[in-house]
Amino acid sequence: MREAEIEGLQAALRAEHSAIWGYGIVGASVGPETRQAVRDVDAAHRVARDELADLIRLRRVDPDSAEVSYELPFPVADPAGGLQLAAFLEAGVAKGYAFAISQAVSQRAKAFSLSALVDAALRQTTWRQLSGSTPLSPEFPGL
Repeated sequence: MREAEIEGLQAALRAEHSAIWGYGIVGASVGPETRQAVRDVDAAHRVARDELADLIRLRRVDPDSAEVSYELPFPVADPAGGLQLAAFLEAGVAKGYAFAISQAVSQRAKAFSLSALVDAALRQTTWRQLSGSTPLSPEFPGL
């Protein structure tokens, strides 16, 4: 069971790494009116990444490292594409945390992952709303 919880936390960490990389693309593609929001979300992902790494280290395991780069799911050529990428990134983060919840044994891992899943779902909804995408929110975030 301990190994499953660690793998769940590592999956969430890998999703955070991917999101942090992707938000660099988002920030470069959105308009100036949205850049501060992108910076704030990027900062939140960096905090979550660091907290996850600490949770993993507490289990005497090395946290997974970030990749050098990640493949974009689609071309991002304008602000709308950047917002759609942000929503896509949050969906990936939600998926990582949903898996972490399903594998969690400790109350701390469950609570952290659930809170992060809710945050990702709310951010995904915000980005989808700003991009004009519908539906605004997924029926079951992370699944």
